[in-house]
Amino acid sequence: VEGGVKFDFSEISLSKDYSQSIENNEYTELNDLEDVYESDADDSNKTVLQSCFKSMVETLSKQDPETIAQVQLFVKELRRITLLWDELWLGTLLQHHSEINKRQQMLEQEIEKVNENPNLDKQEKVSLIAEKYRIIVKPIIFILEQLYAVTSTEPETPHEKIFQDQYLPLVEKVIDQLKKPENPEKVQECWQPLRMLQTKFQQKTHKRTSYSLKMQDISPILAGMKETVIAMPGIDSSSKGRVTIVGLSNHVSILPTKTKPKKLMFYGSDGQTYTYLFKGLEDLHLDERIMQFLSITNTMMQEITNGPDRNLYRARHYSVIPLGPRSGLISWVDGKTPVFALYKRWQQREATKPVSKSSSSANTIIQRPSELFYNKLNPLLQDYGVKNLENRKEWPLSILKQVLVELMNETPSDLLAKELWCNAINAGVWWQVVRKYSYSIAVMSIIGYIIGLGDRHLDNVLVDLSSGEV
Repeated sequence: VEGGVKFDFSEISLSKDYSQSIENNEYTELNDLEDVYESDADDSNKTVLQSCFKSMVETLSKQDPETIAQVQLFVKELRRITLLWDELWLGTLLQHHSEINKRQQMLEQEIEKVNENPNLDKQEKVSLIAEKYRIIVKPIIFILEQLYAVTSTEPETPHEKIFQDQYLPLVEKVIDQLKKPENPEKVQECWQPLRMLQTKFQQKTHKRTSYSLKMQDISPILAGMKETVIAMPGIDSSSKGRVTIVGLSNHVSILPTKTKPKKLMFYGSDGQTYTYLFKGLEDLHLDERIMQFLSITNTMMQEITNGPDRNLYRARHYSVIPLGPRSGLISWVDGKTPVFALYKRWQQREATKPVSKSSSSANTIIQRPSELFYNKLNPLLQDYGVKNLENRKEWPLSILKQVLVELMNETPSDLLAKELWCNAINAGVWWQVVRKYSYSIAVMSIIGYIIGLGDRHLDNVLVDLSSGEV
């Protein structure tokens, strides 16, 4: 107040704990407000996008109802075969395998604690063990019941009907045994039915027949689609004219990888057969953007190179067609060899060589790269004193380098060079192929480095042995 005592507010300070608590509360409240705002904004954006897409579909449906209806049915049926019911069960059980083992160990430890407790009588121990079993196993039962709910609905395809006839009674029995075990104290016996169920699905997957299915069995609607007006995915209509799908092959191949992608063949109105890899459980929008980036890069490199070297700087690519956030089609690349296949061929050749005159190579087992790696790694980790071998963060870098060097020394460094030489008809062609390979690997390496392209294992690197392009 003017004329009063001069007062310095800086002399007043809150206690440290109190001031910090207020700051923290304000910070937390601000964060909460920001989170709520961002969440509301995201929901609002999604609602606007969905409304826009819906309006677009309605407008297009009025202009060309036949095309839109066929495309919607086509995409819906493709999504049906993304993950077949047996693949869904096995994939889920494998995904939660470590969690199941963890809960089994937890249950064994809890039972041991209860049995060692001198303050409990026999009846109390039995009751407590049963309750602990119920609590620990409950999340696993919940997952199984969710899967059961999905796969026990009315079957719409012959494949789904066969699955229900073969596996649903067994699934029901396993869930019932997990819910009501005869003796919760015997943990191994309680979990055995679930392990048997997983083994049964794995045995089915490992059969050769499971990698080849009929479209008529997994999607009769797709098998029956004829003379459609759907444009062939990934085909440039400006260069070849409009190509439509006139039918689908009844043969479907399943690749033995984690997401079980399907190899499909579409028959075009131009008389050609177009092969695609249908992948599920993956968002292919980023892959599509990378392919578009490679196409733009090729256009740029063509402008800076002329004459005979015009096509030397080129990044080979293929069409990627996302069909939603979790699935899409990838053009099948024919006539190209994965680098891993060259390594596998060398392994097979080595396996056929007899070690000595008396030995036979008939029973030689070809080890997978992962087996070769872990056979060298695990003993070294144990010698180093690493207890948890599954935790990769504990693996010393020096040991990893040692294993890598040993594996490199055991593998010839000229496998690819020999393949390129054997595929060339004369020295002149071989020189052109090697030159093309050098330029191609340089272009792809630089582009991959710039955009941070990962997952470059030997199965993901394809080589055209006739031209040398990567």
